[in-house]
Amino acid sequence: MTDIFEKHKSLLAKTRTKLNEAFDKIGDHADEQIYSEGAQWTLRQLAIHLALAGQGHNNMVFHYSEDKAYIPEGYDVDRWNKSSVEKKAEMTVAEARAALETSRQQLLDWMDTVTDAAILEKTGRHPRKENATVNDIIRINALHEEEHARDMLAMLAGAE
Repeated sequence: MTDIFEKHKSLLAKTRTKLNEAFDKIGDHADEQIYSEGAQWTLRQLAIHLALAGQGHNNMVFHYSEDKAYIPEGYDVDRWNKSSVEKKAEMTVAEARAALETSRQQLLDWMDTVTDAAILEKTGRHPRKENATVNDIIRINALHEEEHARDMLAMLAGAE
């Protein structure tokens, strides 16, 4: 396709490698708290959040690329994050990782079907950014994983 899709695939692969590195270090620390502020999640809850966010980012990409609305006005991302993680409370880290792999493959498969890179300039609402292009959302997805992976690795370095 175009260079932009190859750049996206490269960034997504790089950030996923970092996230998998963090997941590989969780071991028996899954129920230890990683964040003391905000959601105050454990590592397992963070894994659940990442799985749900990965699919959510995909849904934004797929909807906005077809000029369909997805995130409603007034959407409260913090409330959604809290309630969605609570609803999936029984999900294991392994299940979250599997869900992340599935959603990532769906995104890569979608990229392989795009015949016009102009689709990346279509816009829609992102929970943290009022108006985002499909291009932005793909990058935000990767950087979201990278940010949480960095936090996980920092926490787990102290647990070793």
